[in-house]
Amino acid sequence: MNALIYYALTHAHHHKTAKSIYNIITGKKSHQTFFDASSQQLLSLYHSLPHLKYPSFERYFDEFQNNYDDNKSTIYIHPRHTFESLVLTFKALQLFVQTLSQHKHDTYRFTPITEQRHIQQRVKLVFQEVRAQQLESDAQTEIYQLFQQLNSDITHSVLHYYLTGYEDSMYTSQQVSLIEGEPLSAIKLQEYNELVLCVKALEDTSTYPIFSQLIMLPSLSHNTFKSLQLLRKGQSLEQIAHIQNVKLNTIEDHLLEMFIKGYLNNYSTFVSSEDLASFSAYYHQQPEARLKVYKEAFPNLTYFAIKLMIVGIERGDVSVKAST
Repeated sequence: MNALIYYALTHAHHHKTAKSIYNIITGKKSHQTFFDASSQQLLSLYHSLPHLKYPSFERYFDEFQNNYDDNKSTIYIHPRHTFESLVLTFKALQLFVQTLSQHKHDTYRFTPITEQRHIQQRVKLVFQEVRAQQLESDAQTEIYQLFQQLNSDITHSVLHYYLTGYEDSMYTSQQVSLIEGEPLSAIKLQEYNELVLCVKALEDTSTYPIFSQLIMLPSLSHNTFKSLQLLRKGQSLEQIAHIQNVKLNTIEDHLLEMFIKGYLNNYSTFVSSEDLASFSAYYHQQPEARLKVYKEAFPNLTYFAIKLMIVGIERGDVSVKAST
């Protein structure tokens, strides 16, 4: 998976350190790392290699510098979902397919492919609705359509090997490597790319009205989750800061995490349309500048507002129009 490291190094902003890129890939739980991943269009690489040790990363970094032209694998990036979200969503898809297959054979006692409760609960809710509306055939059509789309988007899809159903077991990555005659590293890279394409496809709710409901958001940090609960109860930012006994800018960091990970999308609550329009035009001209450059250009905006607008732009939630 060193291709993911090379991609991150070539697409990071020029002023970012190698350590900050390492933090993204290994999934450091800091709000700075969340923002770095989102603002540099590296969000789906966040936590993609959690067991990577820094000495190994340094070795890959040296190899990258010495062999730049040899490291040009195709890498797909999702600007709205972390690697965790991609994996969780596919697990939900796997469980739904397994459940549907068992249902078609009137078998309701089976070992679920995942024990993660929040995935089981999501799949249960969606599947119950499918049964209530008698949409089993529609769900099956979406399955076939999704994998046909993956096969058209990528040379040779491998994700179908990881589906399981009635009297049909899934394969391991090692087995897929042997079947396809490809190195395990190549299979792992293709799995990553297909996960990105899979979740992008499922975001089309008109094409996948059932499976789009299986998209799983990444987990929030503990304190951010507490802030989200308080926000949903109608507490102001100041009240949340008081309850959590932290400074207001800490709660603003929590808000940024919520936006980055897709729990909030109401940007207009925190920035005006006028500020958004003027900042977007400027940002389009200098998308890799340091934050202080934006602050100097827009002294009336807080750093929180600036970072929030950058997140919205890079996630694709806010459109950026080039000036003419």
